[in-house]
Amino acid sequence: MSKYFSIDGYWKDDKSEFSGLIVKEFDDVESDEQADDRIFYYGLSETDIQQAIADNGDDMLDFVITSYEEIDF
Repeated sequence: MSKYFSIDGYWKDDKSEFSGLIVKEFDDVESDEQADDRIFYYGLSETDIQQAIADNGDDMLDFVITSYEEIDF
């Protein structure tokens, strides 16, 4: 079963902040289209998120993650 996370951070290009965006651990698309529309990004595990925070934006993502929490979705 996939895990879901709520992430906070900012966009690299203009530094505008975001909060509460939902990411899913695996890149399997939701069968429920409304649920699928609510997911911001697919394919980030908790380890990936922790590494992205440690890298402080020095990665291939278009955004920087500053914090996260696992959520029920």
